[in-house]
Amino acid sequence: MRNLCCNVAFLMLGLFIGQSGAFLSPLPSQKLLSTSSLSRTRHAHSLVTGLDVTSTLDILQHTGNTLLAYTDDTKPTLNAEIIGVSSIGVFAGLAGIFALLTKNLKNKNFAFTLSEDEQAAVDAVEALYDPKEEDLALTEAGTVGFVRRKQLAEKAKESYQQGRDDREVRDKTLYYAEIDLAFLAVLLGAANPSGSGVFYDLGSGVGRAVLGAAKLARWKKAIGVEYLGGLHKEAIKYEGKFKRLRGSPTQFVNKDFVDVDLSDAEVVFIYATKYSRDIDDVLATAPVGARIISLDRRLNARQYKLLKTIEDPRGDLQLVFGYVYEKTA
Repeated sequence: MRNLCCNVAFLMLGLFIGQSGAFLSPLPSQKLLSTSSLSRTRHAHSLVTGLDVTSTLDILQHTGNTLLAYTDDTKPTLNAEIIGVSSIGVFAGLAGIFALLTKNLKNKNFAFTLSEDEQAAVDAVEALYDPKEEDLALTEAGTVGFVRRKQLAEKAKESYQQGRDDREVRDKTLYYAEIDLAFLAVLLGAANPSGSGVFYDLGSGVGRAVLGAAKLARWKKAIGVEYLGGLHKEAIKYEGKFKRLRGSPTQFVNKDFVDVDLSDAEVVFIYATKYSRDIDDVLATAPVGARIISLDRRLNARQYKLLKTIEDPRGDLQLVFGYVYEKTA
């Protein structure tokens, strides 16, 4: 991600430098200048990103030769150098973005290595939520199935908020997100459950992560806690379909997660991107040795030991990070 941001900034700088003089009309005494600085571009880009972009730059050879400027110097060495700087910014940025996006596109099929059993579990649970091929069709906002569930979450939120004072509405009711189940499988592997513990999902929505965990690993019970009644009811529907998959026992609770006692928890899952500071309070009831899986939010308290950080490689321009902690005090 840092490399990509660097490339974007470098690209914009190069475009600014190059375009600042690109549309100025020439003086009568000036001559047309065309130049290419691909060798310097290749060197500069390797310094910025460390990526091998030779083939990319070769593809851009023709485009590079069309950078134009005007000069009144009979030996336009200086102006050529200025245009070379512009071309370095433009092509280094373009080449970096192209190389990084190509790398990420390759990762989309899919970078996690799952066992046959894990992949079968992921496929089975995903089929509960997206049973039709059209559910997997991509839109600008995500798959058709995801968009449908997000719209359901919006309706549940609006129903809850209706007639309530803004101060009564907790920020955890304002955001709906789903974890990729293959990513969840890897995170659970890092948490290394014993096979006889209890799994909690705080803010479980329609139950996707709970049912995924219940199929991916052995638990005494997998429990989902959801505050919005509309989403809780939907989770119960999916739970009924899940029973034929013969996973671990599940339970869905319709209540505020701050009121949940986690004293029997072995693994607690939190998709905490938009959650409030209440998370820190509720985790206080989890026992020493419990594993905490948090997405996109680090736990800063001293009583949590970071065991592993895992990046979701499906992300292109927006990455998701999973953090696996052990509670030590």
